[in-house]
Amino acid sequence: MPGIGVISNANARLNKMAPWLKNRLNFILGRRGELINTYTLEDVDKALQDFINLEVDIIAISGGDGTAHRTIEKLLKAFSPEKLPPLLLLPSGTQNMVPKSLGITGNSITTMLQVQTMYTHNIPIKTIRRNLLKVNEHYSFMFGLGVPPRYLQRHYARGTSHWNAVTLLADYAWDGIKKGDKARELFKPVPMKYSVNGSEPIFNETIHTIFCSFAEELALRWRCFPRAGWQKDNFETLFVDSNFLQTFPILGHLWAGSMKELKGLERHMTTSVRLELETPEPCTLDGDLYEPELVFDIKPGPELRFVVPSITNFDRNINARSEKTGPWGRVFYV
Repeated sequence: MPGIGVISNANARLNKMAPWLKNRLNFILGRRGELINTYTLEDVDKALQDFINLEVDIIAISGGDGTAHRTIEKLLKAFSPEKLPPLLLLPSGTQNMVPKSLGITGNSITTMLQVQTMYTHNIPIKTIRRNLLKVNEHYSFMFGLGVPPRYLQRHYARGTSHWNAVTLLADYAWDGIKKGDKARELFKPVPMKYSVNGSEPIFNETIHTIFCSFAEELALRWRCFPRAGWQKDNFETLFVDSNFLQTFPILGHLWAGSMKELKGLERHMTTSVRLELETPEPCTLDGDLYEPELVFDIKPGPELRFVVPSITNFDRNINARSEKTGPWGRVFYV
């Protein structure tokens, strides 16, 4: 079926706050696509099966990073990556790190308007090729261990607004300055053996934070992984072992996307990471929390195409591995 298929997660933050959002998206689509509102993962299965059977040109996902992560996992378990159409991520969730990393700067409505206009008028649209991470049996753009899941557990317990995220950071910062228990617990080390790119395992008992990422940004525009999308099958990895007061001075460099060597922070461009922990720890994948495990095998997953409707974008990080999709053989409309 020529057209755009949209999966709208009814449980995503913006979709719950603004139930009319799906109606606006449906209106924009008109006869050139179909929107399916999903409440459960079983609904997602049915919607994806319909879209693949109908051979839609683009699959759009309306929700946050967690929605995209779970939906893409469903796609990869059911279909070959080579057969998948380009994916469009419509930012409307609690966290929207991945769309921003790809260069999608607007909200879900403006992004959908751009794509639908270009699609209707048969104008080729830029797509970005990006790998996913394969973490044990899961797929995601970003993996976090130690501080990230600990922070998110507290954040989700308080509420998922950006204000709560900022105030929680400020709370931890103040507690860290006072050398309080909350900051000490947040930065508690995770004793482990780790191996990078198949090297001999190294034992470490001071690392408290590990990130592996194919996306450049964290929430609140922290560009911690400026090289994450440059090369196929190479993701950026950060190991952090500095205490809170040592970490504080380097935060500005991390926010700005600096690639300089920083004290207490070890960077790698990697093709594989293996972590063997002494005690089970939870992890986060694209903002979703997962149950504690002892071993994490992290390597590149399949490479997918993502639609980025920006007309002008000169960021070399975003333009790396970009191409065009279309035209689709439609009639030009005015």
